[in-house]
Amino acid sequence: MNNLLKIILNIAIFLLIAGFVWYIANAMKKKPETNADVQQPVETQSDFKQVSSFELPQEINRFELHDGKLYISSGDSIYILDTAQAKRVSFPVKPDVRDITAGGGKIYVLYPAYIEVYSTGGELLNKWEACSELSDYCSIALAGAFVFVTDAENKNIHKYTDDGNFVGFIKSPAGFIIPSYTFDIESFNDTIYCVNSGRHSIEIYSADGKFISAFGSPGEEAGLFCGCCNPVYISFTPKGELITSEKGNPRVSLFERSGKFKEILLDNSLLESGNKACEIRSDGNRLFVAQNNKILIFNYGKLRLQKQAVRIVKKIVL
Repeated sequence: MNNLLKIILNIAIFLLIAGFVWYIANAMKKKPETNADVQQPVETQSDFKQVSSFELPQEINRFELHDGKLYISSGDSIYILDTAQAKRVSFPVKPDVRDITAGGGKIYVLYPAYIEVYSTGGELLNKWEACSELSDYCSIALAGAFVFVTDAENKNIHKYTDDGNFVGFIKSPAGFIIPSYTFDIESFNDTIYCVNSGRHSIEIYSADGKFISAFGSPGEEAGLFCGCCNPVYISFTPKGELITSEKGNPRVSLFERSGKFKEILLDNSLLESGNKACEIRSDGNRLFVAQNNKILIFNYGKLRLQKQAVRIVKKIVL
């Protein structure tokens, strides 16, 4: 009887050891998941290729594309040139420019607590101080006869007439969460689009400041915004498609104005910007990308032309 118990006990111990060895062997075959694996950039097949670039004397703060001209804030100067980089005009400004926009024959230059307005020849036309104490301005946009400015300190949008009279504040119904001065604002057809980067979203307002809608969700997949505070920059194509630019794993994406994701235009393999977001402008056929003291120019490649041809054929057939 004792011998039988010993045999049963030995068999049980053997099975237990064999099971443990099998478990360890299988576990070693599996690749452990790490943060590095999760954050590894995923390259996409882009429709664009870089065709040229040009340099400015100092690092680019911000830039604008309006009516076929580039308005670039670089160091302590504003440069105006056409998209072929010809007919360059420049004039000096203070070095702490936060943003720049143009419209109605004027150039609006944004500083942390005031706005200057220049003619296209560099003549100072107007200047006004921030309407709120401790304001820390980030970005500026024009819509009709109004100027909209984002304020990272007070976490709201300031609305002015285009000659500097204060109209009112715009507050997010969800509350703006703005880490690291990521508070971009743009307009299209007198509708305001504003980044709420801490919520990984873009909010849409009418020109009179009424909230319309918002879209965006956190995530690494295409069409989502990853990291602590994305997107960083937004802009529009001439057709009104929305372009977003992210940092961390930099990528540039295209959305419909409603927020429906369309495609990734540029990824980190093309941007080569480290972990920085790049400001983007489009004239419909090209993408202009600000990177350090350079403007990189990307054109449609064969892939996009093939896609366009397929869409045209489908429309004809249908």
